Amino acid sequence: MLLIATFAIAFGAPVPALADNAPTSVLVFLSDDPAAPAMSSITGELRESVRVGRDGPVTFKLEYLDLAWFDTPDYARELRRFYRTKYSSYHPGVIVALRLDVLRVVLDLRRELWSGVPVLFLSEDRSAALAVPAAPDVTGIWLDFAWLRTAESALRLLPDTREVALVMGASPWERARHDGITRDLSALAGRVALLDLASLPLAELDRRLAALPESAIVLFDTFYMDGAGNRFVGLQAFERIRAQIQRPFFSVHGVGLGKGLVGGMIVDYGRVGRDLGGITLRLLDREPAGSIPIRAADANTLAFDARELALFRIPEDRLPPGAEVHFRVPSFWDLYRRWAAGAAVAVTLQTTLIAGLVIERRRRGRAQAMSDAVLASMVGFVAVVDRTGVLHRTNRTWARAPREGAPGPLDSVAEGESYLGAFRRAAAAGDAGAGRVVELVEGVLAGRDVEGTVEYRHIGAERWTEVRARRLSWKDGGAVVSHFDVTGRKRAENQARESLSALSHLNRVAAMGELASSIAHEINQPLSAVLTSAQTAEILLRRPAPDAAEVSAALGEIVAGARRAGQVIRRMRVLLKKGEAQMERCDLNEAAREVARLVCNDALLRGATIALELAPDLPAVRGDAVQLQQVALNLLSNALDAVSERPYGDRRVIVRTALAGGRVALTVEDSGSGGAAGDLERFFEPFFTTKPEGLGLGLCISRSIAAAHGGQLWAERAPAGGVAVRLELPGEAAQEER
Repeated sequence: MLLIATFAIAFGAPVPALADNAPTSVLVFLSDDPAAPAMSSITGELRESVRVGRDGPVTFKLEYLDLAWFDTPDYARELRRFYRTKYSSYHPGVIVALRLDVLRVVLDLRRELWSGVPVLFLSEDRSAALAVPAAPDVTGIWLDFAWLRTAESALRLLPDTREVALVMGASPWERARHDGITRDLSALAGRVALLDLASLPLAELDRRLAALPESAIVLFDTFYMDGAGNRFVGLQAFERIRAQIQRPFFSVHGVGLGKGLVGGMIVDYGRVGRDLGGITLRLLDREPAGSIPIRAADANTLAFDARELALFRIPEDRLPPGAEVHFRVPSFWDLYRRWAAGAAVAVTLQTTLIAGLVIERRRRGRAQAMSDAVLASMVGFVAVVDRTGVLHRTNRTWARAPREGAPGPLDSVAEGESYLGAFRRAAAAGDAGAGRVVELVEGVLAGRDVEGTVEYRHIGAERWTEVRARRLSWKDGGAVVSHFDVTGRKRAENQARESLSALSHLNRVAAMGELASSIAHEINQPLSAVLTSAQTAEILLRRPAPDAAEVSAALGEIVAGARRAGQVIRRMRVLLKKGEAQMERCDLNEAAREVARLVCNDALLRGATIALELAPDLPAVRGDAVQLQQVALNLLSNALDAVSERPYGDRRVIVRTALAGGRVALTVEDSGSGGAAGDLERFFEPFFTTKPEGLGLGLCISRSIAAAHGGQLWAERAPAGGVAVRLELPGEAAQEER
């Protein structure tokens, strides 16, 4: 882009006119890189205008001063020294200075080297250009950078804009331009907020631009240097920033059009070059420069990029009157009009399509036949129902349902009839299983569930049916419903449960047998206390004056001993009784205490200690209290066996309860050897045991009881080296939800 500084320049006295034999040449001084888009457009059109308007050849020489980056007195002094040497014997016909700071250098050089050579300058600032003192050999034009008009055009295109961000570089020349631009944009005050992002380091600028709200647009000027001193050429900085920030960018520099700029009241630098070329031709024809007034360049136009308008969804009917739209994507007709004769090809394609449709129809017929065959081969009663619950298709088993004794309401519904209606009637007659089937199928048809399964027992018969429903994934909806007779499976499950209950009872009896000596000792203690207290009471009553208080105390001890013996017998009866599982509210802490009391004498005989670490306020679980006590008894008995081989003082068993992630946990940890490597999971295999007299069923049964209660049972190495067996059960609230 073109950059032009504004400053006042003092000119020397007038100089004589050119000699008649001066060579036809033009010396152009630029501040910016000649390869930069703005400079390239200006100098290219300047050359072309002179070449076309001049009969003879004209020589052009370009000099790049690079003042945007190196604007120091030492640099300017060295430039003048260099050009005095380089052009000491060269006499151009016209000198063109493409910026006012360049003009300052040119006029200094002209006093010494090119006296009388006319100078044509280009400025972007009207006031600075008109401040140049009148001179017979100096003329020029200025560029009108219409920042306010550009901003107003942007607000017309994007009426929801609330912020306008000004982005420009930090070079001395750009800093000098900054105040004039912000002064022009101050007219927007009250309509939008002006965000001044000038002279920032590029990294900070990227961050600030990325944080812009959706209601912001960007006005982009030149960017030769950022606030950290990094230098850029031409559109280098603009293209880098635009690639990272997807916001609408507007500018007054036409070279950005087609590079990511939406548009604006732009300066067409090609037209600037042509304007300069016309004045250069007049100066080459010996027209006095003083007779050519300094004026504005004829180079401004409202122009926009159609691709950027489409990107930000800006309708073209919002464009200001007279605006030009560039880079429109041509329509298919514009691009391929000469191939309109391809209609013949379209006919061929249509023929091919028709043939393909015929083939596809045959394939669909074969697929339908295969679908019928698959449906016919499916076991059980299978049907397809539409979205209203009416039978659409059934397999052969369903079609024979009336004469084969189909379960439930199936014997009363056929294709074309309402499947849901039949089951609703059965539910209204008191069949609860039919009601669950209606809920399942209605949920699948309504889209609440993809699939589901229901099992129910038929009224008045030892017969079970499993109903499965799965939603059809096609536009017409519906579902596939299957009925399977699962009576055999349910009977096997009941038998398995009965066998497990019997085996569990035998396991409890065996465990109580193992604890017989301990239990006998525990019963003997209260009975001995009863006998002693009774004998004491008898002696007291034989005295002439019996002490009533002492007799009452002896009788109280008799009652307490009897109660203790009764509690022992009651705990034994609970564990030894056989019956169906009773699901009720259970306290794992109390279960742990009961079992610990039951085996405490056995622990004393073994020289082991049992420590209870029970969590306070432990939530209750829902289950069979006897079965849960059996699990705790199995774990505690195994732990006592595991520590029996340890030295006295090291025979420790710890019983813990805790709340872990909404589940209630019971852990029995021993200080034993831990068993052989790889035995932890085998502990739960049927008939696997590490005890010579063991059956290997206790932990297997315990895991089955845990699973029946919705919990888990596993073993792991304890920190002290033994084994920790952990039972986790869902809390009472979670079990009720299940």
